[in-house]
Amino acid sequence: VVLLLPTGASASFSMVVEHGVEECFIIRAPKEKSIISGNYDQLDDELTADPLRVTLFDAEEKKLWSSPLGAPEGTFSVASTGGRNMLCITNGIEPGLDDDAGNEQADRTVGFAVRVRPAAVRAQDDSVEGPDTRVMTNLIEMSEDLLDDFQDLNDHQAYLKVRESEHRDLTEATYSRIVRWTVLEALVLMAIAGGQVMYLKKFFEQKRYL
Repeated sequence: VVLLLPTGASASFSMVVEHGVEECFIIRAPKEKSIISGNYDQLDDELTADPLRVTLFDAEEKKLWSSPLGAPEGTFSVASTGGRNMLCITNGIEPGLDDDAGNEQADRTVGFAVRVRPAAVRAQDDSVEGPDTRVMTNLIEMSEDLLDDFQDLNDHQAYLKVRESEHRDLTEATYSRIVRWTVLEALVLMAIAGGQVMYLKKFFEQKRYL
């Protein structure tokens, strides 16, 4: 999948990553120096995150960032010189994993978001150094960090909606099964009761004739 993200653009997705599969997304960032940031979140709370790994590569397939092993969620923010970057999500293909460990081999639903923004520019000419220059640069960097945090919060709220939808579907499916089994049990009990009534009726009729 190719993501063409101009400067200042963002994209968020959720997908099911099958066990033993690596899903990669190509991010074509602008040629000028930019910052690629984003986050990921495993939406299956009942599963361990040990087999899950999210990695960001640059145009030369050099690893820019990788999620810690076993972390169900995380954020990243790295500098990019532009061009073709790649975000890969793997499930269960890391070496050293125990394939016999319970739910390690399950498919996993992963939500992730990617953003591209221009790198922070200095407030004044680089040849002019002073406290005002440093303060302005720090303010710009702090404002961009705050914006990233706010967008991460929005992304996690979207992930919560996905979780809520999945839990609602599971609850509705469970309720439908319970209703079907209840109706089936009621029909079976009615059939048994009808059979007992017919048996008792025949029994008393035969006893009366005797």
